[in-house]
Amino acid sequence: MSSLDDEKAIQLVQLQARVGANSDDDVLSGYFDDAIQAVLDFTGQSQPNKALLIAAKRLAVVYWNQQADEGETQRTEGGVSRTFEVTGIPSSIRSSLMPYRVAKTRSLR
Repeated sequence: MSSLDDEKAIQLVQLQARVGANSDDDVLSGYFDDAIQAVLDFTGQSQPNKALLIAAKRLAVVYWNQQADEGETQRTEGGVSRTFEVTGIPSSIRSSLMPYRVAKTRSLR
């Protein structure tokens, strides 16, 4: 097992503890894998490092918390109105990923 696999396993265990899931919860593991891919896509990186795995863990918590709210953009219950961010990675996580984005060069034609 590589150190990257070790770090991913550590972050997954911490994620499970944070949301109170058991270690054989495939849904949470799937959210974590989805979050890692979203982070890699956003940054343009091919492999995650520790900082990207931590950001992916935070994003997986967002995915986990939005399970019952999937597809909703706004809800009002008991006089309390709630609006959901529906586009990709929340800005608080996106800002922590900005230093890891890979710049792409383009020609000036």
